[in-house]
Amino acid sequence: MSFGKNPQRKKASKKFGMLSKVKPKHPDKLGRELNIGDCVVYPHSNNMLIGTVVKFSPKMIIAKTIGTGWRGYEARKYSEDVVKIEGPEVSMYLLKNSG
Repeated sequence: MSFGKNPQRKKASKKFGMLSKVKPKHPDKLGRELNIGDCVVYPHSNNMLIGTVVKFSPKMIIAKTIGTGWRGYEARKYSEDVVKIEGPEVSMYLLKNSG
């Protein structure tokens, strides 16, 4: 009995090819695709917080809060629970509160 490499395993991987990982899509509540760096609004303890998307996990997004009070707080939220926001008002808010 040998505990070395399994030659049958190599044959199977050559036969079926390498499976590529499919990146999960993260649409917001309105169906728009989220990307890293997008500004989003999300609920937290009966409040609405504004943050930016920092990272994706297979099922959730991680958003870092912007503004006073909760600055630096990272929240894990399902993408269906956030809404992507854009526009000049958001730009001004980011400039005023990014610290």
